[in-house]
Amino acid sequence: MSPGRERALDALVLMVAKVAVGAWVLRQGFTHVSDDDYARTVIAEQLAHAPRLDPSGTSWLPLPFWVEGAVMMGAGRTLGVARAVAVVLGAASVAAPYLAMRVVGVRRAVALAATAMAMAMPWNAWLGVATVPEGWFGALVAGAGIAMGDEDARPWAAGALLAASLSRYEAWPVCALLVVLCVGRAVRGQRPGREIACALVAAAGPLAWMAWNAHAHGSPLHFVARVTTFRHTIGAADVPLADKLLGYPRALIVETPDVAVLGLVGLAGLVIAPLRARWRWALGASLAILVFLVWGDVHDGAPTHHPARALAATWWVLVGLGVDAVVTLGGRLAAGGRNLVSAMAVLAGLAWCTWLPSRWADAPGRSEAERRDGPIARGLELRARDVAHVEVTPCAFEHFALLAAWGSPERATVLPRTGEPVTPECPLVVEP
Repeated sequence: MSPGRERALDALVLMVAKVAVGAWVLRQGFTHVSDDDYARTVIAEQLAHAPRLDPSGTSWLPLPFWVEGAVMMGAGRTLGVARAVAVVLGAASVAAPYLAMRVVGVRRAVALAATAMAMAMPWNAWLGVATVPEGWFGALVAGAGIAMGDEDARPWAAGALLAASLSRYEAWPVCALLVVLCVGRAVRGQRPGREIACALVAAAGPLAWMAWNAHAHGSPLHFVARVTTFRHTIGAADVPLADKLLGYPRALIVETPDVAVLGLVGLAGLVIAPLRARWRWALGASLAILVFLVWGDVHDGAPTHHPARALAATWWVLVGLGVDAVVTLGGRLAAGGRNLVSAMAVLAGLAWCTWLPSRWADAPGRSEAERRDGPIARGLELRARDVAHVEVTPCAFEHFALLAAWGSPERATVLPRTGEPVTPECPLVVEP
């Protein structure tokens, strides 16, 4: 079998496995990470009803809404369509880090194992089926970070970062890193035309978004001011400086301890030159993301909640590095040492697989205050009756689940939030 066919087959197997993981998670009762999932579904539904360049008109980047809204134009504005888009994109995205690892010289078995482990991690499993249209983002950025050091793969990395940079801001520091790499090579006369083209593609997303903000809102950094204002409004900015500095590193360790352990193993393995050569750019990308997020948190411009989800790209990199390091270090031991490392790795893998189902079940959105079964049922009921118009008074943000399930958010007039605790009676819906 040719290398290309082998890699395509491996990618297909991984995609099927990713769908199976998602099906398991959904069967266990996962529905959403936060109300943002439903809010973004509503924005995609609005875009499908009335297309526009900036779907949200907020700080949220547009590409995920363009994709989901375009699908909804043909398939219908439903939560089921939103879920299907998430599942398909999440499954397809796992090919990016796997192929990137193969490109930089990671062995087939290692790349398969690392990809399978990373995609099955709880946060990746949840985001892969959440209706928020961006669960594929982390795999895309990680693939670009891993592959950017390879000359032939660099144009693909730049294209991946263009898409990712129009989806979440965490891609922006990786775009900057690729621009630095490309410009440095161009200055040294190493295929300057191609390198400058790659740099322009990588920078296009952030530059285009800032240009749009300057045009639409009068400031290229309007999106930063919007996030900062929101964080101050809800009190998210009023936390000690130490918590802002340690929030993302703590989230990496506490919420993804397996990733943290593999990352430490991988860092220890960097004493080996081939391992260091394969992973230096990916590690640089991960470090850039972490610094970017901490800096944003200190200056009140970082994501508002669930910090772990912003670290999606780093999970892929650290898992890949860690698995590669275990195999590489084990291969350099004497026969007895290799056998011991292999046995320990197998036992650790079995223990990890046994641990996974309970971790998948411990998903966000499952507490009584977070569940949205009631609003979704009421939204479906409005849809079934083809109600022409309603007035909605939310307690907090639970009304987005109702609107997303209804599928006709343009028919609702949303009144100011009451600020009361969310109960099964929220939101109040009045049919004039």
